[in-house]
Amino acid sequence: MRAASDHRSERAGLLAGIGLVFAASLAARLHGLGAKPLWLDEVITFTRAGRPLHGLVLDSLRNHHLPGFFVIERAALLLAPKAAQVAALRLVPALAGAACAALVFAIAWSAGGRSGAWLAGLLMAFAPLQVAFGQEARSYTLMMAPLLLALHGLLGLVRAPDAPSRRPWLNFGLGTAGALLVLPDALPWLAAATLAILAAALPRSRDRIGLLRRWVALNAALLLLVAPAYALLLLVPPQGPMAGFAWIPPPSASFLWADAASLYFMRDATMVTMRLLPPVLPGFAAAMALLAILGLWRLRRARAEALVLLIVWLGLPIALGVVSLVHPVMLPRYLLWSAPPFFVLAGLGIEALPPPARLAALPAAAAVLLFNLAPYYHAETKPRWDLAAARLAARATAGDVILASDGAAWAMLGHYDPALAPLVTQRRARAAAALAEGRPVFAIYGPAGQGAQPSPAAFAAMAASLGPLSPPQRAGSEIVIRRISPPPAARIACSSGAICR
Repeated sequence: MRAASDHRSERAGLLAGIGLVFAASLAARLHGLGAKPLWLDEVITFTRAGRPLHGLVLDSLRNHHLPGFFVIERAALLLAPKAAQVAALRLVPALAGAACAALVFAIAWSAGGRSGAWLAGLLMAFAPLQVAFGQEARSYTLMMAPLLLALHGLLGLVRAPDAPSRRPWLNFGLGTAGALLVLPDALPWLAAATLAILAAALPRSRDRIGLLRRWVALNAALLLLVAPAYALLLLVPPQGPMAGFAWIPPPSASFLWADAASLYFMRDATMVTMRLLPPVLPGFAAAMALLAILGLWRLRRARAEALVLLIVWLGLPIALGVVSLVHPVMLPRYLLWSAPPFFVLAGLGIEALPPPARLAALPAAAAVLLFNLAPYYHAETKPRWDLAAARLAARATAGDVILASDGAAWAMLGHYDPALAPLVTQRRARAAAALAEGRPVFAIYGPAGQGAQPSPAAFAAMAASLGPLSPPQRAGSEIVIRRISPPPAARIACSSGAICR
């Protein structure tokens, strides 16, 4: 009787915690949901979601994207009033991001850390980068939520590899299938999970052949289930800027530190250039590292679970780091699902404190995390192409030229003002021809996507070689606009007919 009562009490605590963490996480993501401007990836979502269904599917496949998420976004766009379209496109990622925090809570709870579950859930709920992806009209959080359900199942399998319960198998299978059908970025999960089974579950099993047989059968069934979707990706010829990885910049020490600091150590960073913003609380990285070490110590009697969390956390960045030696792929979006297992370990670190200290530490931790998150909402984490478009629309007319440093600037400017898109070029010759006709050229430097572009000095020198530059006009902190005036002879020549300014 007492055992049944304890079980009901524990289950009630688990469900209450899941609900509260989900609510807190959702509130953090709904706050200012439509306030930040779109960046290139979100403009692609906006444009694709506005297509007819057959065009949406074809455009997704041509860019190596599975279309399911964009079908959902199409429905959101159709149902939302025009003024709320940006928030509507970000709503599903926000809900999925909140579900991720709740699942992190559940994973830490299952590892035996009640206080640790609260801290792990709060870390996931209020991490600036996780909130940022929850406020981005892309599918990364929608992929990560089922993947975390799969991680919950994987830990259950490792905890009791010979148990008759089917729930861990079901959680792993449904979660893995869901993640794979949202985004191919989940494919490395299959390798990480298999490594975890071999390293952590197999040595503890009394029926190793049976465990391996069930594991192979489940994964084969999963691959058969998702094979048609991935066959379409392979059969449709790639086309478009997102079809490959050629645009990813090579990793540098500062870039890798920005990845780690934003993913694991609660630093805020710009979404496009991955420039770290000033730290709110010095020493946060050291505190997070210490908590993770204490979390590993807390799991010293559950080494198999600790090994799984380490594999899922470190396996992805190590694998992508090796791939990056041949071709760069180290971007936070591709590493995003490696952060939750780290937060689980860091959350469990609080269990090293005596029980009274834990009760005092949790409210303090929540306050510190909210204080650390607060600057994100008013920080410029995305380039202000909305401001740039407004300023250029007020000055440029048909026949003028906008000389851009980034090849995707036309998509950003065209999203905010379609009349600007045909004016944009990267070709110096086109800008020179416009100047020769007496037309002004507007040189705009700023990142539209995450691809490489010239340095500010190199672009300014190229623009200056065309003609006199006006003083810089800023559109936010990352975009600079300068007017290149046509030579006096060209202005006189066009005065006979054309309108020159």
